[in-house]
Amino acid sequence: MREFWNWLIFTNAGLAVRIAGGVAIFALLAVWDIRRKGRHARRWREYVFLAVVVLIAMAYGVVNDLVSSSISWEYFYYGKNLEGVLGPDTPPNPVALHWEAMKIGAMATWTVGLLLGVAVLLANNPHKTLPQLPYQSLYRLVAIPVLTAALFGVLGGVLGYGGYLARFSDDLGLLTAHGLWRPERFCCTWGIHLGGYIGGPIGGFLAVLLLLRKRIRLAGATRGARERESKTP
Repeated sequence: MREFWNWLIFTNAGLAVRIAGGVAIFALLAVWDIRRKGRHARRWREYVFLAVVVLIAMAYGVVNDLVSSSISWEYFYYGKNLEGVLGPDTPPNPVALHWEAMKIGAMATWTVGLLLGVAVLLANNPHKTLPQLPYQSLYRLVAIPVLTAALFGVLGGVLGYGGYLARFSDDLGLLTAHGLWRPERFCCTWGIHLGGYIGGPIGGFLAVLLLLRKRIRLAGATRGARERESKTP
């Protein structure tokens, strides 16, 4: 049983099974909601939204790791323990390196996408006094964490390449001091990933705050319109 759970959680095949299982569960729930409520079913829209957000997050992770593996193969080969997959030859085959890096990116971001989608849906839950935003608005809000992750990633990469981040990590400091693994590029890639880890949650928090602010403003505008109508003779 322990081997099964390790396979399910820590392997690429296990990741595929988990994603497929999640998609199947959401699909069954959507079908059940449609059969129960017919044209009035709305839950399927939530499941589609979650799936799209997860795909957006995974696409970001894939592109991010494709780019960063082009900057420093050492970061993935040594830092992500890919030597057992790519073999002893260094630098490794670039096609195989990029492929493995993209898989790492997808694995690292799909859960983040799911959490982001859930947070946005919860912030848009029905409320007695706050109107819900349409899904078109929700999709636009999802762009915020993607942009902040990219911006912080660029900033982290610049700081890493300049050697500023090595001051906060003993391991990076040793690499820089001894000139190992092209330290500027290694630190640049480390900074890109660190920036994404910081910028993504910040952007998600901003997206939720903006969503709530829009709902409050819409509620105020609706109340104002009703008051004006009630005063109209």
